[in-house]
Amino acid sequence: MNYRELVSRGDLHYEHTVKRSEGGLPIGNGRMGTLVWTSPSAVKFQVNRVDVYANDRSTNSFNQRHLDYGYACGFVDIDFVDYGEDVFEDGTIRQHLSLYDALAAIGGSEVNLEAFAYDHSDVFAVSVHDERENPQGINIKLKMLRPAEVVTKSHSAISKLSMHKDMMILKQEFREGDYYCASAVAIGIKGRDGVIRMNDEFGGRSPVGDFRVSKVLGQPNETEMRLCVKPGSGSFDIFIASAATFDENVDIADQAISQIESARNAGYESMLTEHKEWWNEFWHKSYIRLSSEDGTAEFLEKHYTYYVYLMASNSRGGQYPPNFGGMLLSPRGDFRHWGAMQWWSNLRLYYNAVLATGHYELMQPYFSMYTGMYDSCAIAAEQQWGSKGIYIPETVWFNGVDELPEDIATEMRELYLLRKPWEERSERFKQYAHNKHPHESRWNWKGHESWVDGNLVYTDKSWGPFGSTSHMFANIAGIAYHYWNYYEYTKDLAWLRDRAYPMIKGAVEFMRNYPHLRKDDDGKYHMYNTISGEKYIGGKDTIQSTAALHGIMPVMLKAAEVLDMDPEMRPVWEEFYSNLAPLPKSDHPEAVFKTKDDEPAVWVGAIGDVLDNRSDIATDPMRYLNLCSLETAYDNPEWFETGKSTLKYQEALLGEDWGKAATEMSSVASMLAGMGLAEEFKQAVLAQLECINADREYCYYADTGRVKFYDNRLTVREGVNAISAQRIGNSANGLQYALCQSQPAGPGKESVINVFPACPKDWNAEFSLWCHGGFKVTSEICKGVIEFVKIESTLGGKCRLRNPWGERELVVHQGDHVQMVSKASLLEFDTDKGTTYTVAISP
Repeated sequence: MNYRELVSRGDLHYEHTVKRSEGGLPIGNGRMGTLVWTSPSAVKFQVNRVDVYANDRSTNSFNQRHLDYGYACGFVDIDFVDYGEDVFEDGTIRQHLSLYDALAAIGGSEVNLEAFAYDHSDVFAVSVHDERENPQGINIKLKMLRPAEVVTKSHSAISKLSMHKDMMILKQEFREGDYYCASAVAIGIKGRDGVIRMNDEFGGRSPVGDFRVSKVLGQPNETEMRLCVKPGSGSFDIFIASAATFDENVDIADQAISQIESARNAGYESMLTEHKEWWNEFWHKSYIRLSSEDGTAEFLEKHYTYYVYLMASNSRGGQYPPNFGGMLLSPRGDFRHWGAMQWWSNLRLYYNAVLATGHYELMQPYFSMYTGMYDSCAIAAEQQWGSKGIYIPETVWFNGVDELPEDIATEMRELYLLRKPWEERSERFKQYAHNKHPHESRWNWKGHESWVDGNLVYTDKSWGPFGSTSHMFANIAGIAYHYWNYYEYTKDLAWLRDRAYPMIKGAVEFMRNYPHLRKDDDGKYHMYNTISGEKYIGGKDTIQSTAALHGIMPVMLKAAEVLDMDPEMRPVWEEFYSNLAPLPKSDHPEAVFKTKDDEPAVWVGAIGDVLDNRSDIATDPMRYLNLCSLETAYDNPEWFETGKSTLKYQEALLGEDWGKAATEMSSVASMLAGMGLAEEFKQAVLAQLECINADREYCYYADTGRVKFYDNRLTVREGVNAISAQRIGNSANGLQYALCQSQPAGPGKESVINVFPACPKDWNAEFSLWCHGGFKVTSEICKGVIEFVKIESTLGGKCRLRNPWGERELVVHQGDHVQMVSKASLLEFDTDKGTTYTVAISP
């Protein structure tokens, strides 16, 4: 495989300027990132980090939606023109993002620049080459994101520009009560002389070697500093470093300065060599290559490759994942639509496809954040709900859930569990809630706000204590299932014991002890008063809550068995699981949606009345927790048939056009591929990547008219400054399912590898992807013919492969040795660690 040629097919190439900053070239090292974009005279950056938050879970200062902020550290402009001709204009500009080298290059009129985010420290390295006949001074500007002092109620944001020798420094500090966060950006150059110019109250000028620092008498709160580079032909290098901390005793500026010093000592070329080596090796882990006569396969392939690049650039090495809206790429400051909290239903769309790439390291920021909030979520389970385990809100701050005053917690439980009428809220509770953020799930009953006579006034959403996400619990099981899935791929027992098991048990115990879950007269455990996907408000056995229980309970039992833990609880869990209420179906007399007597039953959203008057079918079991997939047909055919009937009913409602369901957030492509529906998958995934919504309208309108997405394939469907790759993550997950699945027949059951289960018939495909059990599977299909399946066993153990040739006799080779010959539908054979096996049709 020529990896450079393959990966480069996904590169970004522009021969024009981008009309908005959101269309810039993305670079990042997983902790720090930016878009790189141009104005006619300058190249621009916004330094963003995963660990910079203006406030945390304890804030009382941001009770308006969208106004909390974070991630950004500063603006940087490299301005090539003072008085003279612009250098970046349509017709002469060339922009290129190499995915294989993770290198952005911009060429203009006799000026060229390339930049990358260094992988071994938090430094952007930039090389500038100026070949103008009359070179001008180049101004590197370091700019604050906001005025030097901003106070919002109890919150303060203080920014300060300073100089250290020949470097510019921008430091910002956020404080509210005991909360503290600080970031620093430092900039230095190598290979050219310069002068730093800044207004402050001292005045004077002091030379530093060949480098000069100029201070001009003026105001102390100037928001911009310039490093003025001496005019000259040839090349010089710019280094932009960042650092962040939550400890006010840490000299964060010194950390940024140290990174600049190390970068200058190493030099640009040495750093670039190391950087390319890392990325080039990264791409060898796995791949997908597609082709088709109509070009649709290549179109999908380049988005898949780009997805892998984006995840490695935005989620690696840090303690926190990027925010779903904006990632590390926001270019318009640190305010972004939907704020700085994490929304799990959005965030998961970035991570669902990671494990099959084999890049397990990209999951670690996601796991670190949720594990880090465990203790606060355990307190929240008891305080808010009177339950056990952990309560992770659907929408949550990066460090979890704030501990409540005991009187507020007591009243909250009474209100949210419907024991106290909503109209009887105390003034104390109302005032406490008034100061809280309306996006946070526990306060999400708050409706839109308005200003009346200088006062901020809220309405609620008219459902009492229910908001859009207030009583959503399926995400807790979904997060825990990601931990379990990581174990399925790695078989890492230490991970299962120390990291996954606490989350799985925490999810189970929360839902099992939720006060509105009870065993009814039918002998089944039913869950009341929950929300499913921001709908079916207050329903009984809502589809996502019930599916979450059916998904996480067998995993709990399997994990406890593997680890030999909690023997006293296993009978309790087994009894609970065996008596769970079934998923809600249309043949239930109280279903929110009923099919006709002569129609097959389908899954629906809930049982009984719901406050939002929803009446709909539900495809959730085919989307989450391995509840219904191709393998289910062999283990639970009745369940599988219900899944097929549900999809058929949904297809009819869509006018047989699955593209209508393929919105930005929709996982419909994964669902269809998971059920083996190749042409339906193709229809959905292509519509999704064209960014067409359910009304067949494009999701975003630019100043220049209707467009599908920006030049860099990203959208702002989520709103201002909230750049999104959700649709790309969805398409990546769907493509993996279409080419290679390693799904079990149900949660906690043995996984089975299935190659090309939903590959469109007019596509040729080749892949190397990772499966449960540490198996790396490589195969190819050309004109509908599968030549071979190669399975590398990295961990050893039993391999289970669904026969991709139907009833043909197969032979399994280990080198020249024949391991087995079989015509069975399911091949099962033992493997040795580090050994490769080839499966093909028997000659």
